[in-house]
Amino acid sequence: MTEVLLANEDADDARTLLPSSVLAKPEISGDRLLNPRPGMRLHDSAVQGIVVRSPLDGVSGRRWWTVARAAIADGRSIEPAFCSNGFAALERLLELEDHFVNCEVCGDDMTPRGLRGHQRSNSVCRFLSDVAEVRTFWDLGYRDPFSLRDDGVPITWTELSSRAHWRNRTHIIRFRLWTAVLYRRPKQC
Repeated sequence: MTEVLLANEDADDARTLLPSSVLAKPEISGDRLLNPRPGMRLHDSAVQGIVVRSPLDGVSGRRWWTVARAAIADGRSIEPAFCSNGFAALERLLELEDHFVNCEVCGDDMTPRGLRGHQRSNSVCRFLSDVAEVRTFWDLGYRDPFSLRDDGVPITWTELSSRAHWRNRTHIIRFRLWTAVLYRRPKQC
């Protein structure tokens, strides 16, 4: 994630301290955030927030903002933060190189203490985790009921629950807003 949405005092600090080249307004549609986290439920504080874009490939917006803010608070220039080598040196100098861990699910940088809560509550991370589980079972030969309906696979919950044979071959993945139902494909002779 090369962008981070800041709200409240952090947004005010970013507007004051950072050049406009790394700032953007969040894109909003109704009660949903379109950018930087598509589909994320919109919190009131985000409406007046600001998006900080990391100018560096491979450095998340959250991590870049943390190092830039710490440099300014320490009375340093943030110019080195705009190139990879300068950013790494500035991060080491400010003793922030171990401040973040990378979430293996969504790729965002989090503090080590916040990682577990992030993976449980962040809607993007939870969705990507569920998608990865669907892909894993797809690779194992499971398929959705509609693609197997010609093989006699039940399509409705009523049909599914009427026979234990089908329930034992079913794997259900409960997404936040929908459910994926996958059947283990019958072995072909």
